[in-house]
Amino acid sequence: MRIKLFCFFLIYFFFGSKVSFSQVTTPFSSLVPVGEISDNSFANNLSMGGLGISNGSFWHLNNQNPAALVNNRFTTFEMGIASDVRQIVNNESKDIIGNGNINYIGFGFPVLKSGKWTASFGFNPFSNMNYKLFSEDVIYNVDGSPTSSLVTYDYDGSGGLTEIYLSNGFKITKELSLGVKATYIFGKVSSNISSTISNESQFFSNYYEESIYNDYSLMTGLFYRKEINEDKFLKIGLIYDLKTSLESSTFSQLERKIPNSLNVLVVDTILNDVIRDYIIPKNFGFGVSYEILDKLSFGVDFRFQPWKENSGFEGQENNYKNYFQVSTGIEIIPDAEDVNTYFNRVTYRGGLLFKRFPYLINGEETNNIAATFGLSLPIGSISRINLGFELGTRGNLSKTLAKENYLKFIIGSSINNIWFIKRKFD
Repeated sequence: MRIKLFCFFLIYFFFGSKVSFSQVTTPFSSLVPVGEISDNSFANNLSMGGLGISNGSFWHLNNQNPAALVNNRFTTFEMGIASDVRQIVNNESKDIIGNGNINYIGFGFPVLKSGKWTASFGFNPFSNMNYKLFSEDVIYNVDGSPTSSLVTYDYDGSGGLTEIYLSNGFKITKELSLGVKATYIFGKVSSNISSTISNESQFFSNYYEESIYNDYSLMTGLFYRKEINEDKFLKIGLIYDLKTSLESSTFSQLERKIPNSLNVLVVDTILNDVIRDYIIPKNFGFGVSYEILDKLSFGVDFRFQPWKENSGFEGQENNYKNYFQVSTGIEIIPDAEDVNTYFNRVTYRGGLLFKRFPYLINGEETNNIAATFGLSLPIGSISRINLGFELGTRGNLSKTLAKENYLKFIIGSSINNIWFIKRKFD
C-alpha cells in the first residue's frame, strides 16, 4: 500500500495535475508514417540513459550490440513490462495520458561452453503509433467573410510494428568479438482524418488509411574488452545497422458516415493496395565504458542516423533531420559478496540521455532530455529483478507548439541458469 501511495505521489508531484489514464500514447507518434521508432532498451539499459553499445554484462543479454553477447555465460531469459505517464502541453490545454504493455522478451544461451559463441532470440516493439488530435477552423464565405459555422477535424492513429530477432556473438580473440543480428519487421498501422460541420449534422466525412509493413534488417557489431589492471577493464563497442527498405501495402478510402449509425458509405477508393518502400536509413553507434568487475561501470554511447538523405517513401521529398543520441550512465554495486546485507548486493544505476529526433515541426527540430535511474535486485545467486525509470521532456512550446513531460517505467527480469553441464558424481 505504501509503495502505491508513493508512486501516485511521485506522478502527482511531477505533473502537478489530476491523473486520468487512456490508451493514447503520444501525439509525436503521428509524425512518422510507421509511428515512433523504439530504442529497444532493456530495463538495465534504460536506467543508464540507454547505455548498451559498450556495456556488455555477465548478468543481462545485450540487445544493442550483438558482439557483446559473449560476455554473458549463462542461459538467460529476459522479459520486461513498460508503462508510462505523459503530460501533453500546448498553448491551450494540458492533458495527462498513459499506458502499459509487454515491452520485450529475450532468450539467450552459450552455444559453446568456452564462451566463443553466444546466441539470443526474442522480440521487441519496433515502432508504435497511438494518438488522438483535433483542430477547429472557421468556415468562410466565397467573398472571404467568416460564417457562423465551424469545421472540426479529428485525427487518430493506431497500430505499430514488431521485430523478431536472432543475434549471435562470436569471440575472435581473447579481447575482440564480432556480432550479427538479423531481424524480421512486420506490422500494421492505420489512421483516420474526419471532419464535421457544426450546423450540418448530416455532414460527416472521413479519410481512412491502412498500411501493412514488412522487411528484413541486419545489424553488425564489434566489442573490445581489454583488461588494463586486475579486474579493471576498458570496453569499446561499435555497431552498424544497415539501411532498411520497409515494403508497405497501403489501402485508403474516402468515407461518409451516417449520424447515429454504424453504417459507412464508401465514397471513393483512393489507394488500393499500393506497394511502396519506406526507407529507414543506416544507423551508426559507438561507445566507450570503464568497468571494475562487480563494483563499478560507467560509459558513454553515441548514435547517428542520416534521416536527412534518402529516407522516407521513395520518390517523395522528406521533411527530416539527422537523428542524434548521446547516452551516459553509471552503475555501482557496494559489495557483491556481502551475504549479510542484501542492499549491498543490489546494483544501483543512473544516467542522462539526449536525443535529437529526425522529424521537424514547423521547420524546428525536436529534442528529448531525460534523467534515468534504476535498480537490479538479486534473486537467488545469479538472477535479477530490474527496475528502470526515465524522467524526461520533449519539444518546446515556443518552437514546436507542443511539449511532452513523461515518466517511463520498466520492470524486467533476468532469469539466469547454467545449462549444458554434465553432472559428475564421486
